[in-house]
Amino acid sequence: MTTPSEPEFMQIMSMARGFQAAKMLMVAADLAVFDFLEEPQSAVEAASHLKAEPRAVGIFLDGLTALGLLVKGVDYYHNAELTSRYLVRGKEEYRGAIIRHMHHTLRSWNRLAETLVLGHPPEVEPEKWLDKGEKEPEEVADFIWGMHALARDLAPQVAAKLNLRGVKRLLDLGGGPATYAIYFAKAKPEITATVFDLPVPSKIARENIARYGLSDRIDTLAGNFLKDDIGSGYDFIWISHILHSHDEEQCHLIINKAIRALNPGGAMAIQDFFLNDDGVSPVGAAMFSVHMLAVTPRGRSYMHTEVADWLLSAGLVDIQHIETTPDASVVLARKE
Repeated sequence: MTTPSEPEFMQIMSMARGFQAAKMLMVAADLAVFDFLEEPQSAVEAASHLKAEPRAVGIFLDGLTALGLLVKGVDYYHNAELTSRYLVRGKEEYRGAIIRHMHHTLRSWNRLAETLVLGHPPEVEPEKWLDKGEKEPEEVADFIWGMHALARDLAPQVAAKLNLRGVKRLLDLGGGPATYAIYFAKAKPEITATVFDLPVPSKIARENIARYGLSDRIDTLAGNFLKDDIGSGYDFIWISHILHSHDEEQCHLIINKAIRALNPGGAMAIQDFFLNDDGVSPVGAAMFSVHMLAVTPRGRSYMHTEVADWLLSAGLVDIQHIETTPDASVVLARKE
């Protein structure tokens, strides 16, 4: 006879409790708790700073300590080493924007049951989804800077894996904070690049490009790539983590528009959380597909083989599949 305390059931319980640690981290990031705790502070001092109730704050800080995010002394708390490195605003390696972005998306996850019935998030009008982001610039900023936080470590590795020899003009389509364009340009001094995205991300991209001292080699073009001209004459087009936000018809539109913008002999590289042919691995890509169900009207993770077939059908050749992380990879093709 089994009991609820058996290890198999406790694995399920661990899944069910997973939201607790996530929510604590998200709230702490939203309230900038870690900014205040760079120096040792008591719970009473933290409560005064947060304009919150001392008993509640003490319990909360103890919980963050239990998670390893804080260190507790006799009558004070301060940031653990990794917290200080990644979650304090103003530091070079600050990554808190992606945590705040995840907190924004939690609203949609809480309505997942309704989404299963409707087929799209109840608060999202499919035809107005892209316009929504321009009306919420603070949330968009968290998302875009969050993308930079995730891409800044990966981009140099990706640049080393791609053959950029002979590339002079590059397009980073839907490039957000311009992270990949920046690292491609750093890897190859002969490259000039354009980062195409909506107006709010484009503004952030210009700020980020300036931070890296590359404003003379990387420019921005603001627009909606589903509707607007993306330019032409590119030797290489980079499309990173874009397709998963769109349905198959929109993906074909994006791909075909990019092909028209490519020079003969130019290459297109599409990076995404691609699924294997079984549709359920890697785990990260499968979970991300559910995330897209929760937060976009029509998005999902695609199999790298189906995207390769789209590129072949569109007339591209020399299809390659290159792994970049355990959950993401690149489909690369060339225009004859």
